[in-house]
Amino acid sequence: MKRRSGRARVWVVVLLGVLGTAAVAAQQQPNAVAKDGDDTIRRAMRDELARSMEKLQLAQLDRPYFIAYRVRESRGLEVGATCGSLMGSSSEDSVTRTLSVEVRVGDYNFDNTNFISRPSFSPGTIRPQFGFNALPIDDDYLEFRRQIWLATDGAYKQALEQLAGKKAALQNRTRAEDLPDFSKESTTQIPETAPAIRMERTRAEAMVRELSRVLGAMPGINSSSVSLSVGNGRTFYLNSEGTEFEKSRPLITISAEAATQAVDGLKLSDSDRFYFRSVEVLPPREALAERIRGLAARLESLRNAPLLARYNGPVLFEGRAAAEVFGEQFAPALIGQRKPDTGVPGMAAVFERFSQAGGGAFSGKIGARVLPDSMSVVDNPTLAAYGNEPLFGGYKTDADGVLAHETRVIEGGILKTLLNGRTPVEGVAHSTGNRRGTGAIPSNMIVESSEGLGAAELRSKLLELVKKRGLEFGIVVRELGSGSTTEQFMAVFSSMMGRGDAGRDLLLAYKVYPDGREELIRGARLSGMTAESFKGIVAASKEAVVFHNQQMPRFNLSSAFLSSFGAEMAASPSLPLASYVVPSLLFEDLSLTKPARELPKPPFSEPPPCTQ
Repeated sequence: MKRRSGRARVWVVVLLGVLGTAAVAAQQQPNAVAKDGDDTIRRAMRDELARSMEKLQLAQLDRPYFIAYRVRESRGLEVGATCGSLMGSSSEDSVTRTLSVEVRVGDYNFDNTNFISRPSFSPGTIRPQFGFNALPIDDDYLEFRRQIWLATDGAYKQALEQLAGKKAALQNRTRAEDLPDFSKESTTQIPETAPAIRMERTRAEAMVRELSRVLGAMPGINSSSVSLSVGNGRTFYLNSEGTEFEKSRPLITISAEAATQAVDGLKLSDSDRFYFRSVEVLPPREALAERIRGLAARLESLRNAPLLARYNGPVLFEGRAAAEVFGEQFAPALIGQRKPDTGVPGMAAVFERFSQAGGGAFSGKIGARVLPDSMSVVDNPTLAAYGNEPLFGGYKTDADGVLAHETRVIEGGILKTLLNGRTPVEGVAHSTGNRRGTGAIPSNMIVESSEGLGAAELRSKLLELVKKRGLEFGIVVRELGSGSTTEQFMAVFSSMMGRGDAGRDLLLAYKVYPDGREELIRGARLSGMTAESFKGIVAASKEAVVFHNQQMPRFNLSSAFLSSFGAEMAASPSLPLASYVVPSLLFEDLSLTKPARELPKPPFSEPPPCTQ
């Protein structure tokens, strides 16, 4: 057990190293790049791809059967402030370009991917291993060709090494799953571009100064910040099958974060994020300020709320909380997860823990009941809105150029398929068009209920269950709170290290008594909840809420994942957005506990005023 745990720590360090290096790369801020360079980039990619497919071969070894180039151009504006003072402001002309190269040797049935090998740290191999290939920001055709050639040469040599290691590992045993390594998909050439968002830096700075001053002036807030980013990133993609596209999905993100401590020292934090596709749809400044005041008011009300000791019984997730818990706890299970072969002793068990924590819990369960028979789930990236609410998870083609389409994931509670990229998994031979970033991710996911109840009926159902169980009160949750992405990362690492369920803090939870009276509580922690728990839903509402969340990529320790992870993170440090449309959800039996960790002491004095 000690040896296995030691290997796990090594892999954690490797992955954290990838994250750290990517973050450094993403912080570079070179000069502006002219739009005229697009044709130069495309021409260099096409010419080098044609040459590589024709001439790339080492001795008598396999030639590549598939090569893909992905150039990510990151540009935009970022400003942040606290209490009216700027904390950072980047130029809207800052640009980085990175190249990701995918080389496959063998054939569609058996190639160098879906295999865990020991990472190579010898000189000249780290760069292609983790996908860090920077491209010049000057539109120099010959230098583009040279950098693409260098990256392709390194990726090809690495692919040959991986294929040889995979063959050797499987020489005396069968594969973990007898599935093709890569699916054949129709080629597409569908551009998806939108005009870049132009926002003056002075205007952005004035906005975050004002909003951060509003937030910092609220009573009881220890620390706070407001940031605004304008993302005008673009992607150029080309593969040897003939698929080619350019993508640009400009986005404005405004984030507000605040933290405080309760009277006993318990740390409390919350955040709110707003997304917009253009400057023209930005709401009035006062509307944003009102949302921010609401965030601070929630934290202030929690400071003196009583702690919940322990609770086992029915729990109603209303509104935003239902979408949050669905997106965090259930949706990841709908991602197809391939169990890779490995030549590293002990890594199979590590991967099993890692993949279950990061998603794919329903792999191999197609045809099983995963929700009540009154509920269905649809993933539809072709939608731009739900009613009057915009959706942000849509696209025309996914990151592999596979055409976007509606996928009926669950019908009448029965799992029909899994969301997948081009790596086949059990029961899903082809891509569902859901690869974004480093793996498959939900797009616009809609939960349907054929037996939805009104809000009052749902509350009555909760109290009926409370009475039936002989409980003093039930629990209603209205917000899980900030930190969901961080908690997902930590949950993955905790599971990988064998530390079990890390739980999930609930920000806004209330005791609801039989007479309808509510009492705000704090420190409640959702414990033991898994995707399987959703079979315990006993009712859902007629109405649904729309919630947008940055989606953490599903971790995979295979070589194909590591070769693209770094480049993706460096070029696009923000995570892809998914939109969830979810009704309120009533669970028959869940467990809530109080925080098990020691509480830090609160500040000895009140914070100084944020403004005069």
